[in-house]
Amino acid sequence: MVKAHAILVAGGSGSRFRSSTPKQFQTVLGKPLVVHALERLQLSGSIARVILVLPRDGFDEAKRALAPYLAGEASGVEWAPGGNSRQESMIEGLSRIEPFEGLVAVHDAARPAVPPSLVASVVEAAAVDGGAIAALPVVETLKEATVDLHLARTVPRERLYRAQTPQCFRYDVLARAVKKAVEDRFSGTDEASLVERLPAPIRIVLGSEQNLKVTTLEDLERVEYYLKKGDD
Repeated sequence: MVKAHAILVAGGSGSRFRSSTPKQFQTVLGKPLVVHALERLQLSGSIARVILVLPRDGFDEAKRALAPYLAGEASGVEWAPGGNSRQESMIEGLSRIEPFEGLVAVHDAARPAVPPSLVASVVEAAAVDGGAIAALPVVETLKEATVDLHLARTVPRERLYRAQTPQCFRYDVLARAVKKAVEDRFSGTDEASLVERLPAPIRIVLGSEQNLKVTTLEDLERVEYYLKKGDD
């Protein structure tokens, strides 16, 4: 089985989450979301190494808080302090990986219910094409608005996808994309948006509704449902 090194990004402050506790440290079924995400990466069988990127502010406290949950297979996790943005946090994680002829997967701790089979599928696709992301087709009708919130037009949804993580790339592809982004002072919303600028091929792997991104407190109930239900 093809395996990747993984960067688990958990460095955000969760400013939209309406809670003093960042969303990645919220507890569901007795474990913080970041721990669920970590365990599901490892359950995929496709991850050889995990670098866990935590907020720079309170880094040592976060490590101590998570330590009781990390035993057995999870005990080999490597730690890194994050940056001021998600992209900077990913780059901090990538800096811990020596150049090699292999794959690097990036996953958000805010997606704690990712099916392990999806992780494996993304890694396998990246091994073939050099890059792959999980994504779901857009099913809703899309509307473009004017600046004063009047309807401008209906946007065709054919071939439009909602990007998820994990996103996986050959190390050299991701490293070149990061270097170009830093040089150009470009800030992307995910790894694929950096790699697109090279350009380089990226395969879309059908994602999962279970792989939701926790954004609000209400999302915690959905995460709990999926974790109890089992995987797709």
